[in-house]
Amino acid sequence: MNSAVEYSGLEFLNHIKDGTLPSSPMAHTIPMRVIEVEAGKVAYEVRPDERHLNTLGGIHGGFYATVIDTITGGAIHTMLDAGINFGTVDLNVKMIRALQPNQTYRAEAEVITVGRTLLTAEGRIIGDDGKIHAYGSASCLVIK
Repeated sequence: MNSAVEYSGLEFLNHIKDGTLPSSPMAHTIPMRVIEVEAGKVAYEVRPDERHLNTLGGIHGGFYATVIDTITGGAIHTMLDAGINFGTVDLNVKMIRALQPNQTYRAEAEVITVGRTLLTAEGRIIGDDGKIHAYGSASCLVIK
């Protein structure tokens, strides 16, 4: 049986955090690791590298968007019971400071609304200095 169906979202992400379940393949493409999980909140470590550079030498916007989508989806997932799936229907990302390759950042998100079929969360990517490098929000539709 698919582990994502066996566990609540909170249990599932905690199993990924403690290593009893594998992280997603995307977590290897966009290096990210779950470091904190609680109901309605998650935090990840993220680390862009040379694979994520755009043609101008900066970290590609898709890196930021993937991280914001992952963390907001993770926060939302913690609110869902076993057997309930979801999908992102809206993603908004603001990139305000450049990420640097081979530096580790904290990416954290929190649920802001929980409806019957639609949940929303906000997230941010933060540097060691406490400065926000990107922030955004996502809305996810519950799929039963």
